[in-house]
Amino acid sequence: MKKLLLIIFTLSFLTNCQSIDQYEQEESRAIEDFANDFLTHYPKLAPSGPNYDSSTDTTNDHKMKVYISDALLPIAQIKEDNEWMFDDNYFGTENSSIFREIVTSRKFDELEYREFDKEKIKLLQPFKQMPNSNTELKSGEQYSIISFSRVCFDEPKENGIVVIDYRIGSNVGTMGGYNMALLIKKENGKWRYIPR
Repeated sequence: MKKLLLIIFTLSFLTNCQSIDQYEQEESRAIEDFANDFLTHYPKLAPSGPNYDSSTDTTNDHKMKVYISDALLPIAQIKEDNEWMFDDNYFGTENSSIFREIVTSRKFDELEYREFDKEKIKLLQPFKQMPNSNTELKSGEQYSIISFSRVCFDEPKENGIVVIDYRIGSNVGTMGGYNMALLIKKENGKWRYIPR
């Protein structure tokens, strides 16, 4: 009887570990697809500020440098600190009910902090990932810093919610950005965000 219970416990544990691994793999794919979709479609913010010299701006001559944080923050914690970000973001459309369903799911509250292998994220041209946040920048050269929450998927993993914190700047500092909870959808095997 003890052997049978041990076998059942072991199989249950292994199945749970495999399920967590599959979830995290899909989460990493979603982050890569979403990052590329966001970077290529989101309007770029022009650097400005008291120390910015547009005559030395060389951004058209270089790849856009992007630093991606490897820390995925608990989405429920972000919601606790920023309730307004999770209000009815899609204004009564079908996407509104999908968004609300994911926000109120048990999984939304269960997702904990985790780090992921950001080196595996492949960015599309003209974007290039910076290996660390203290990469040397030339005068007038732009960069982006992106961090994400955990991605909370619906049960069939066709929709998800992720919080993006996107900042842009130059060698004189961060000049602007965007911070929002966004709905993502899987279409033709790729994750894309749904603009609000």
